[in-house]
Amino acid sequence: MLKPITKDSVDRFTCLILGSAGIGKTSLIRTIPEDDKVLVLSAESGLLAIGDLVRSGKVEGFEIGSFAEMKEAYQYVLSPEGKRWSWIFIDSLTELSARCVEAMQAKHTSKSDTFSLWNEYNVLMSHIIKGFRDLKTHTVIFTGLTAIEKDEANRRYVGPAISGSSLKERLTSYFDEVLLMESRVADDGTEYRCFLTQPIERSCAKDRSGRLSPIEQPNLTIIKNKILEGGF
Repeated sequence: MLKPITKDSVDRFTCLILGSAGIGKTSLIRTIPEDDKVLVLSAESGLLAIGDLVRSGKVEGFEIGSFAEMKEAYQYVLSPEGKRWSWIFIDSLTELSARCVEAMQAKHTSKSDTFSLWNEYNVLMSHIIKGFRDLKTHTVIFTGLTAIEKDEANRRYVGPAISGSSLKERLTSYFDEVLLMESRVADDGTEYRCFLTQPIERSCAKDRSGRLSPIEQPNLTIIKNKILEGGF
C-alpha cells in the first residue's frame, strides 16, 4: 500500500556528523533546544563532556556495549516509551561498526567464512543505520570519526572511519546531510570550530537541502532551523 507524505515526514531531519577525536561532536548535544528531550545511544562511553546534562535529566540514554544492544535500543525507540524523546544522538557509528565486526567474528570463525562475515556485516549495519535514519518521529544525529582515504585517481580526501570498504563507500549516500566538523584559525589567530557542509577541500560533506552556507556554526538548533524553515 502506498504511504502518503505527511507533515511528520518533513518536520524532522537526519544527519551524519564526522570529525576527528576530541573535536567536540558529543558536546553538540548542548546546542539542542533546551526544552527538547534527547536520547543518547553511546557506544564510546564518552559522556563526560555532558555529565551535567545527564545529571539534570535533559539527556538520558543507554551505553551500547554490543551490536545486539544497539538492535535492542532500536526496538525500544519504536515502543511507546521511546516516543518521549524528540532527538536521538548516536555516538558513534565508528564504534558501532567495531561492535558489529566483533559480533561477526565471533559467529564466523573460519577463514573460509570471510565473505559471509563481511556480507552479513554490511547487511546488518545498513539495516540499523537506515532504521534509525527513517524514524518518522525523531530528529536523528549520527556521529563518526574521520579517516584520510584515496579515490580512484589516488587523490586524498576526508571520509568516514568505519569498517568495511563497501559500507564506507556507501555510507554518506544514506544521508541528505553530511557535516564535517573542523577546527580552524581565524585571521586574528583565534581558533574556532565549524561545520563544512559542501565537498570543499576534498571533504565528503554535503547539503541536499540547499539551505546551508558552505561553512556553518556547529550548532544543531541553527542547522535544524535552516534546513526545515529555510533560515531564521
